[in-house]
Amino acid sequence: MKKLLLLCFILFAVLIAKAQDSTTVAHKLTVNGYIKDLQTLTFDKDFSDLIAGNLIHNRINVKWKPTEKITGVAEFRNRLFWGEEVKLTPGFASLLRNENEAIDMQKIWIENKSMVLLSNVERLYFDYGKDKLNVRIGRQRINWGVNTTWNPNDIFNSYNFLDFDYEERPGVDAGKIRYLFNSSFNTEFAYAYTGKRNGSVAALKYALNISNYDIQFITGWDHDHPTAGAGWAGSIKEAGFKGEVQYFFAGKDSTDHLNLALEGDYMFKKGWYLNLGLLFNDRGLDKPAGNWSNLDLGLSPENLMPTKWNIIVSSIKEITPLLSVNVSVLYSPGTNLTIFYPSFQYNIATNLDVNLVWQSFFAEQMQRYEAVNHRCFLRLKLNF
Repeated sequence: MKKLLLLCFILFAVLIAKAQDSTTVAHKLTVNGYIKDLQTLTFDKDFSDLIAGNLIHNRINVKWKPTEKITGVAEFRNRLFWGEEVKLTPGFASLLRNENEAIDMQKIWIENKSMVLLSNVERLYFDYGKDKLNVRIGRQRINWGVNTTWNPNDIFNSYNFLDFDYEERPGVDAGKIRYLFNSSFNTEFAYAYTGKRNGSVAALKYALNISNYDIQFITGWDHDHPTAGAGWAGSIKEAGFKGEVQYFFAGKDSTDHLNLALEGDYMFKKGWYLNLGLLFNDRGLDKPAGNWSNLDLGLSPENLMPTKWNIIVSSIKEITPLLSVNVSVLYSPGTNLTIFYPSFQYNIATNLDVNLVWQSFFAEQMQRYEAVNHRCFLRLKLNF
């Protein structure tokens, strides 16, 4: 693993050097990324206890295009965690591994009681495109979802909508073929290998446009059982209307399972954007839990929320060209779980942003509706 990472970084350095020496290569090579400083404060329900966390997060994206038909992509993610959050979380480093990645290209450089430094190759693929055919092989993100918050159709790589610091979202080691029949009909086939027993995912997607609605149908094999689903995106008058449904048939160690997500959005004349989402997960909780402090948000394509019914309302407003605000509230009927999720973003300079994010969790426990915990994040992001 160490040799593979070293080889990747050496290749990156060589490409940069050649780009500086040759205008021809510079035209074919692009490099960008960011560095972020994220400070986290976690409070208990009464604000009487505090845990601090710190993260320096760097990403380097390299794209190499030797011809018009071929593109090579390598993206590296480097993270340095330190503070009480690392010290008080058992097995902290093990929680950072993307289990969908079959090949372990993650390297932990430092791991002790209060600090973890690690690197991971997040994307590493070659893309070939000619006329109506596109082929992509390697570590990539296969994004088949159409909704904003919950994506039942994303059977290859789900994500946690509360993880705002991971805009790129996780990927898989896979191959994908896409063929465009015409401007309103295309099909994709993808296969992802996770390295686990009965853990592979293979699926076929048909996408078409009917009456100004983008519609897709998905059928395939997810781990040890077949699955089928559909999604759509269109509008009802001036309001957007999207939806995704995915059904997982019973496997050797599982029962039938359904995920359904609906979403509508509307842009008001004065610049307010409103989004309303609904998720039904028939395996989720529909009654209050005993201890919400141990709420597991390690989500999967089959389990997008731990609760059965989920409603989220989000509103975004650009206060000034430099300042915007986003307020989201999630409520889960039956469990009475509520998440209050406001955030602010201010553009300090052309490539420098600061974000203030708050997340408060409330739920019914022991027949009492009360706070579970609160989290505050302050992030500074520099793009290059």
